[in-house]
Amino acid sequence: MPKEGTLPQKVEKVKIVPIIKPDKENSMEVTKFRPISLTNVAGKVMEKLLINRIMHFVYRNELLNRNQYGFTQQKSAIDAAIKVKEFLEEGLREGQMVTMVNLVVKGAFDSAWWPNITTLQNLKCPKNLYKLARSYFSERTAILSTNNIRIEKEVNKGCPQESCCGTAFWNIQFNAILNLDYEKQTKLVACADDVILAVKAESTREAENLTNIEMGKVTRWAKNNKIKFNEKKSKVMLITRRKRKENKGLVRYIYIYIYIYIYIYIYI
Repeated sequence: MPKEGTLPQKVEKVKIVPIIKPDKENSMEVTKFRPISLTNVAGKVMEKLLINRIMHFVYRNELLNRNQYGFTQQKSAIDAAIKVKEFLEEGLREGQMVTMVNLVVKGAFDSAWWPNITTLQNLKCPKNLYKLARSYFSERTAILSTNNIRIEKEVNKGCPQESCCGTAFWNIQFNAILNLDYEKQTKLVACADDVILAVKAESTREAENLTNIEMGKVTRWAKNNKIKFNEKKSKVMLITRRKRKENKGLVRYIYIYIYIYIYIYIYI
């Protein structure tokens, strides 16, 4: 069936096993569970073959942004932290101040939008791989069984957690946010579902304006691609060697601005 660009129907059926997240045992929220997707052996083999060929094409043509450090070969969260640290130190050496915003995607794997994942066609991915990827994300069914209850539901978004290709497809989707047209004073670094936006500026007013402009680009992309950020986990920090009273006020103002952007602009 690879010749027709389709996958067996059994591959598109997954069994969901809910696993409680660490330190969430006493929580009453449904989000305390991490939905692990299980497929049959044939499905696992098909997933592995498909994603290996896709990522071979992606890496060979250097299509992934270098500032993506999550689920990437020979890179880690430590490398991402070092890259941000170097950017901050450079700004401080030049006598500038740096605004750093940390954004965390809400329900990352569960909210992945399929049309954005299968943009392999825009990356000039081979036609057969593109068709197989499109087939992989079509007519998928999730099955949840507990005691004597069995629920079967068709799903239309999300990367299957713990699947062979979930993390790679997430990187392909999230790659677009790193390729937006940012100002030269801006550095955007991503590690899995975490994004750090760092902006260098000469003054507090410039830091405020530049950060707001870049946040506008990020949040517009998020809204267009059905991505939501967690307003409770997102943070902002102003880093400077200058001792001025307006520093705290700037951080407070930018934080309120970011909160409003995340909560209103994306959710409404």
